[in-house]
Amino acid sequence: MKNFLLTLILILTICHKTYSQEPNAEHGLVKWMTIEEAMKLNEKVQKPILLDFYTDWCGWCKHMMKTTYSDPGLSQYVNSYFYPVKFNAEGKDTIEYLGKIYKPSSTAPKAPHEFAVTMLNGSLSYPSTVFINGYDIQKKEFKLNMLAAGFLEVQKIEPMLVFTVENAFRNSNFDDFNSNFVKAFRDSTLDEQLKKLKWLQAAEAFNKPDTAKKKKKSLVFINTTWCNTGKVMQRTSFINQEVFAYANSTYRLIEFNPETKDTINFKGQTFTNPSQPQMPFHQLAVAMCKNNIILPTMALLDEENNLLDAIPFYLPPAVLKKILFYYGEDINKTKSWQEFVESGK
Repeated sequence: MKNFLLTLILILTICHKTYSQEPNAEHGLVKWMTIEEAMKLNEKVQKPILLDFYTDWCGWCKHMMKTTYSDPGLSQYVNSYFYPVKFNAEGKDTIEYLGKIYKPSSTAPKAPHEFAVTMLNGSLSYPSTVFINGYDIQKKEFKLNMLAAGFLEVQKIEPMLVFTVENAFRNSNFDDFNSNFVKAFRDSTLDEQLKKLKWLQAAEAFNKPDTAKKKKKSLVFINTTWCNTGKVMQRTSFINQEVFAYANSTYRLIEFNPETKDTINFKGQTFTNPSQPQMPFHQLAVAMCKNNIILPTMALLDEENNLLDAIPFYLPPAVLKKILFYYGEDINKTKSWQEFVESGK
């Protein structure tokens, strides 16, 4: 998947300036900062934090700077979506992190820093990378704290970056996501299976009344071409054999790109896309996301197009199947989601 992240940046047009300078042997092309700087910035604008733990004598640490962090697309992605922190695991500075003070364990040259020992769970191998996201200001903790030990080439770190940035960790563990990510982006044999999914476009589905004798519930997949976790869902979760069989028989499958300019008539109201910088998404997509648009989001509608629920973020096949069954069989009318999950059905 060569130049995948560079392509993504160009699509998003968040940061269109290309790197013309040569990578720095010590830092690559990433704009590293201290952990204190990252935490201070995170209190104002929340972003994931990437921590690179290295030592002065670590050859693989230097190699990762010269290769992975010198890749233009990857470094631009990291600079755009993360607060990147480079931390000397044998440094002698005293730091503060989440209200605690961390010091060098001793004055010896290669003594590990207390912060490194804590963040690496006592397993001091270098380089090591920690991905953290979902900062809770009240609890002063992160929902995601994922450790990856060893040298990470570009293709290996890509799914870790997307898993962190697009909040896939909220509904999936990394191993499952990584497996599906690799399939979605690197397995061309999925293309034939995808043809079996007959998605209706939003305008087609809603502007024309459903004249079927027995109306179905609707599964509305709100997603864009540049949303990576949405692509993983489309190319793996929805073509899972059990998911597809149930979804296809129980729901109308509707694909809704929130960037569409189509005028859509829905339940007696007309919805458009204002196409404004502060609101680039379609009004109906925003409404179906309960006025808090997160990509991807799966909105479920009953037979009369009333919104049953809107579930944001990436959903792996096993979780998606449970959700579809829960609403498809009207279990939501008699049981809470928690009761349903605990029942084991």
